Amino acid sequence: MKNVFLRRLLAAVLFLALAVGLLSLAGAVLRPPQVSYGSTWRAYRAEPKNTMDVLYFGSSYAYCDFDPVEIYRHSGLTGYVMGGSEQTMSLTYWYLREALETQHPQAVVIEPTGVFFEKYQNYTQTNVAYMPLSLNKLGAIFTAAEPELRTGLLFDLWFYHSRWKEVRPSTVKAALTPARTDTRKGFTAVEGTAEDLVLTRNPRPLTDAQYEENLGWLLRCLELCKERGIQAIVLLNPCYSQCSPEQYQRLEADLAAGAPEATFVNWVDAFDGLGLVPEEHLYDGGHLNRYGAAIYAAGVAELLTEEVGLTPMTQTDENAAAWQAAVDSRDA
Repeated sequence: MKNVFLRRLLAAVLFLALAVGLLSLAGAVLRPPQVSYGSTWRAYRAEPKNTMDVLYFGSSYAYCDFDPVEIYRHSGLTGYVMGGSEQTMSLTYWYLREALETQHPQAVVIEPTGVFFEKYQNYTQTNVAYMPLSLNKLGAIFTAAEPELRTGLLFDLWFYHSRWKEVRPSTVKAALTPARTDTRKGFTAVEGTAEDLVLTRNPRPLTDAQYEENLGWLLRCLELCKERGIQAIVLLNPCYSQCSPEQYQRLEADLAAGAPEATFVNWVDAFDGLGLVPEEHLYDGGHLNRYGAAIYAAGVAELLTEEVGLTPMTQTDENAAAWQAAVDSRDA
């Protein structure tokens, strides 16, 4: 009787594992591909392990402003942007943990505007759904996602089952084919310039309790970098849709007290010094356009090499050639 029970239990476990595997596979096929505007995990995981000098994190302020290919042009430092639309600090923490599963960079750059976000923003589903299945994704689901989204984030079919009519053989092939690297390295270029551009310095309506919670997640990011021997840089990018100066001052003081080993840089008003012309280089109040990001890359490269003191790691001939090809594609 005992052997029969064990065989039935094993059969039930195998059936459950097969069912979960098939459901996960179906969800991966039905889920739309994510190749820009952050959360580009498939392309990131295709990068050769431990080849990134710098990883960049944050909201769209990160993936629109940090152009790793142009930074490489000016410094030789490889890098990738693992940002996400309206990425909160809690999500940044789990992104950082997951990103460090395959890379051990010299430095991590965090654009910290997410400290002034609400607990939940508008793009949690996209930010979390595309993370690789891991304990870090589970951490994001249960600590950084709205409770009503958790079922769909655990089982993709909950969100994407209605797309079955759109599935073609090419859709299945793309989902099951091993991912390839992306020459943009997580950067999303936006075109055009803002109309009626107005500089605003308004405090975000955030409670002290929410600010402290967000700050706590940022400090966890910085502590993780410290534990791994990674230099942390907290960098506020140039923008016209600014928080109040008092909010930035409070953040700087709190980081000086809580993470003195981290480098804090406030460039929200540094347009002239960086060679940026707001009317030409801002896509809107918060984001640089393609040409602004290319100019900004020179300033970021100088910060990383001259002030932080980074030097490029040695790359294989193949990876060095791939990075040079990415630079050449921009020139073409």
